[in-house]
Amino acid sequence: MPEDKRQSAGAAALAISVPTAIGLAWALLKGQKAGDLVIPDEVIQLLMAMAATSEDTKEAVQEILAKVEMGDGGVGQGWPANANTITALRVLIDVNGTQLPSVFIPSGMSLAIKAWALNPGWLQVGATVAECFNVNQSFPLLPNEVVTYQVENADQIYIAATAAGCFACLTVEQKRQGGG
Repeated sequence: MPEDKRQSAGAAALAISVPTAIGLAWALLKGQKAGDLVIPDEVIQLLMAMAATSEDTKEAVQEILAKVEMGDGGVGQGWPANANTITALRVLIDVNGTQLPSVFIPSGMSLAIKAWALNPGWLQVGATVAECFNVNQSFPLLPNEVVTYQVENADQIYIAATAAGCFACLTVEQKRQGGG
């Protein structure tokens, strides 16, 4: 490619914002004036591709943000939607282990388990009854302490008590049709 054609192509590339910054930085690094800079065709093509890609990315992000702002159901908002009700219950925990009752946990929300404040002993939380009795595989829950789990259903959790008369309190946000 003739020298004057490269310079005019370089001038066109410098008119684009991202390539302008890159070209000027390159010129400064090479100790040349930006007007004297001769940019090879490959570099010009790369800069133009970067500019096109950044513009495409900018448009895509703006489109997604517009959908989120309009409440378009096809785009997630990045966090769980607010619930319109809760489920809360108290469960008597057996010293031989208790599987928690079936309570659906909405996606992105957590089941909170609190050891009843007046429990005469502590609770051991595990994924199976056997884990509840293994101190290396269970989570100890002292009276009035809370632990949360992001599971699909509360019945995936087992709890054993270290004394008779212990309770676990469960709560989770729920999303019901019809607003409640």
